Amino acid sequence: MIAFVILHYQALEETVNCVNSIRKNVHDEKKIIIVDNNSPNGTGKKIKAIYREANDIFVVLNENNSGFAKGNNIGYEKAKEYSPDYIVVLNSDTLLTKDDFIEQLNKAFEKYNYDVLGPDIFSTKTNSHQNPQRNENYTLDELNREKRKLVVKNNLKFLLKIKYLFFKESLNEKCVKEPEINVQIGKVLHGAFYVFSKKFIEKHNECFYNETFLYYESYILHYLGQREGMVFLYYPEIKILHHEDVSTDMTYKTQFRKLLNDLTI
Repeated sequence: MIAFVILHYQALEETVNCVNSIRKNVHDEKKIIIVDNNSPNGTGKKIKAIYREANDIFVVLNENNSGFAKGNNIGYEKAKEYSPDYIVVLNSDTLLTKDDFIEQLNKAFEKYNYDVLGPDIFSTKTNSHQNPQRNENYTLDELNREKRKLVVKNNLKFLLKIKYLFFKESLNEKCVKEPEINVQIGKVLHGAFYVFSKKFIEKHNECFYNETFLYYESYILHYLGQREGMVFLYYPEIKILHHEDVSTDMTYKTQFRKLLNDLTI
């Protein structure tokens, strides 16, 4: 038994495509939990209607946008009710690509006894491979520098939205990072796609630290996991496509249109 948790926010087509890729490539007993983070465009209710007769899908409609960590934790908690061997927490803009997914998970677990597995994630936006996300976790000095950057970005978010909408560099022509072809243990794994094994599930009622809204969840997970002696496994035999930032794009566009309307009043 395997459970999938998909956090949905506005991007209906991407979530449906994600579900279709799971159904196409996973033939074992499964449950798909979709958590709508109070999408302002009403797509959460649309998803509930689309899958109202699907026995393998359970849709949760959050009353507010609880962010990345809490939203996924809600889905993870629901997934645990089915006593799965694995819980996969994946972004709605990711796609499974091969039908040996379960076979590879079992093979990797038998050999490496992992707590958390990350596959080879290929970003179609940047033409790059996103795992491992980082060889070592952030130091305290690095985190303080990153915090200062976020404060500046937040204070200048109006200008950043304009830049994001009109002056985005075409990253699709660049290859930021080549794929790591060998199995690696202990590295920081990208947050777009996690596999939590039975080892992890039995010990934890949440998959992410519950006090963040957005940013650095993958680093916090790695830090806390390292303290517990968890095995973080990068396993390139499993390959995932990541059509990233679709929900973010929609959010910025919606906010920017609202801002323009406000300025003309």
